[in-house]
Amino acid sequence: MMTSWWLAWKDLLLVVRDKQALLTLIAMPLLLIAILGAAFGDMMDGDKDVTIKKFTLGIANLDQGQLGGVLSEKVFKQELADQIDVEFYQEDEMYEKIKNHKLDVGIVIDEDFTASLMTGVQASTKLITVPDPGIKATIVSSVIEQFAQTIPIEAMAANVALPVKSDVSLDEPSQDLLNVTSSDADTTPVSSFQYYAAAMGVMFLLMTVVQGVSTMILEKEQEVFKRLLISNLTYINYLTGKMIGLIVISFTQAFVIIIGTRLLFGVNWGDSVSGVVMMTFAYVISACGLGVLAGSFIKTEKAFNAAGMLGTQIFAALGGSMAPLYIFPDWFVSVSKILPNGLALQTYLDLMSGATFFEVIPAVLSSIGLGILFFAIGLFRLSIERRRKYA
Repeated sequence: MMTSWWLAWKDLLLVVRDKQALLTLIAMPLLLIAILGAAFGDMMDGDKDVTIKKFTLGIANLDQGQLGGVLSEKVFKQELADQIDVEFYQEDEMYEKIKNHKLDVGIVIDEDFTASLMTGVQASTKLITVPDPGIKATIVSSVIEQFAQTIPIEAMAANVALPVKSDVSLDEPSQDLLNVTSSDADTTPVSSFQYYAAAMGVMFLLMTVVQGVSTMILEKEQEVFKRLLISNLTYINYLTGKMIGLIVISFTQAFVIIIGTRLLFGVNWGDSVSGVVMMTFAYVISACGLGVLAGSFIKTEKAFNAAGMLGTQIFAALGGSMAPLYIFPDWFVSVSKILPNGLALQTYLDLMSGATFFEVIPAVLSSIGLGILFFAIGLFRLSIERRRKYA
């Protein structure tokens, strides 16, 4: 076992002495996080330093039923009170204010809004804006779209039939339908720096694993591997030492990114330190396992390095590191959790939003399970290959 630790220590010293490796491991992720965090700050920041200032939304509610009032009174006026000031107008009056640039954004809720939603027919609302309202229109349309898509599903699930009457209290069964558009009291929005700190972190960890496995394959191609096996180092010792070294390097890189983004950019990784530590450990295990599995199928270092870098970019794109997950449909976000980096990114975002350690335990166990499965398959293939080679 001591020989395995010696081999792991050798790999760590090589990385520390390699300036290019240190640049890739530490400086490059922090630089990209700084660039992307600043570039997308206007769109994603949710704290009080956000550049998207509170704006006024005009509403003309013509709906004959209840849901128009729920959308305007409960969702926009109450649940989004920190972001939006709501003013109610007659339709003609609102048109005039927008025309005269006294109001930037307004919506007209159609008179059949409730009836359409509850019967599954596409509900109608009009979004009226000045020529260039910025992101205000996007925010309003996104809220309306989510509300309109969710209400029929929630109603069917709860078997609720809302009466189409204007005098129904807004605090009756419809209150349960607001869960989708209102935020949990313990949930905080994720800023752009938080998002890209996690996104770049998981992507560069994959790149580190690719480099580590590439080095293993290169050693096998050269005389280094044969000289090691002539010594007292067994094949199992060799693989164990390499994996320990790779895991330690990846773990160190992850915490340098976490601590660095905290100190440099004020990134809050959440209140659960244990959750962040365990998720990081789990992701390192799954990423290293994936690297071993991929390496067991590719014979040469050049081929693996090319395939690994391409695969990293594909995984990063599918896992949400290239573009924010919120622009993708829900089914895509769910499917991306089968990727180690996709599961890790979404878990980090959950922790940043206020999730506790116990809430992320399923994700941690899933990630460790994936890693063990990848390791097992990869080592099985390597052992078969070695038996054939030296039989």
